[in-house]
Amino acid sequence: MARRRYLIIFLMFVVIFINYMDRVNFAVSIPAIRQEFGFDLHQIGKIAFVWGLAYGVFNFPGGWIADRLGLRWGMVVALGWWSVFTIATPFAGSLAGWYAVRALMGAGEAPIWPYNAKTANSWAAPSERSTAYTWAGSGQYVGPAVGSLLAGWIVVRFGWQWSFILFGAAGLLVLPFWIVIVRDRPEQDRRLSAGEREIIGNRSTASESADWAGIRAVFFSRTGVGMLLIYLTFGYVLFTFLYWVPSYMFYTFHMSILKSAVWSSLGSVLGFAGFFLSGPFNDYLVRHFDRLTARRIGAALPMAIAACCVVLSLLTARSGAGQMTAILLGLVQLAMNTTVGAWAVSIIDISPNQASTGFVYGIFNGVLNVMGAFNSIILTSLASTYGFPLAFGSALAFMAVFLVSILFVIDRASYTSLVERAQNARASIPAAPR
Repeated sequence: MARRRYLIIFLMFVVIFINYMDRVNFAVSIPAIRQEFGFDLHQIGKIAFVWGLAYGVFNFPGGWIADRLGLRWGMVVALGWWSVFTIATPFAGSLAGWYAVRALMGAGEAPIWPYNAKTANSWAAPSERSTAYTWAGSGQYVGPAVGSLLAGWIVVRFGWQWSFILFGAAGLLVLPFWIVIVRDRPEQDRRLSAGEREIIGNRSTASESADWAGIRAVFFSRTGVGMLLIYLTFGYVLFTFLYWVPSYMFYTFHMSILKSAVWSSLGSVLGFAGFFLSGPFNDYLVRHFDRLTARRIGAALPMAIAACCVVLSLLTARSGAGQMTAILLGLVQLAMNTTVGAWAVSIIDISPNQASTGFVYGIFNGVLNVMGAFNSIILTSLASTYGFPLAFGSALAFMAVFLVSILFVIDRASYTSLVERAQNARASIPAAPR
């Protein structure tokens, strides 16, 4: 089949799309859940924190498990796991039950981004990695865009419980397609043409093991420290704008649940556009600048624009302009997601070999999501005391650290050394037999 690699990448997009639909229904359902169970905003924040902490912590072993189980069957386990616990959510009952079911759901979702990194690493040509990663990852925003509207309608029409049941069932329906179509590596796919195999770069990892010396070199370098700071700060920014906009609209501007969902879906649409464009934009920069300069431009310029939009949103919120505030928050998501093709794909660039990609990415992504978990506690505390506009304004401090990290902490010498080490390791792997 011509361009079969695009089918694999599309299926990865579908899985991420469903994953983020399963997440956003909680954000949309918060007013209804609070009304039924009597939870205050702090308790809602703790429920979100428990999910985020489990998701973040299980990223650390999740990347290693992704390397061990492989792309095909590892994703079957993960997708099946979180879909079942999504369906189980309406039956949680008590606050303790909510903690348990959300933690188990978060643990199952943890490997999703290590698997996306493995998909881009294994199924995309080196010159296509940013595009493959971000196009599949754009499901992170298509899911909430569709999910916010659909969940809002389901909550109003049938009750909040059905949004969890139906969204979880959608994940189970995808499993047979994944099993039939996806393989761990190109050389295992007999339907892949010789021409496309050549484009991808037919390299086998069957006899390759994790390069622990190379992994240590990543984490004990200035580049590794800078990347950890980037993931840490982006985690706070991401969770702020991805999950809390419906509550911002509902409690600050007194919009209905459905109207809050509609305006928050605008941010998801714009976030999708940023994520989708991020890959081609950053691949273009790599073709015209040296790799580190390209990554710096691709990360710093859009994030600076995002920070400007946050400042403007504080002014519009102060004047009571809810719709303009929602538009500016959407533009933040557009700009901040344009950065992803720069810093996220850098992990693939510096991972010492293909067998280490899931583990290395899992560590970095775990840091991002642990910070995302604490975002739930920090943001709800700030919102309860100062209101949602100033709570969202706290993202500016994290954006500033992000910019310092990409521009000044990551140095050219360590970055170049890690990239060259990774390239040499990949070049030394013999081609698989055809």
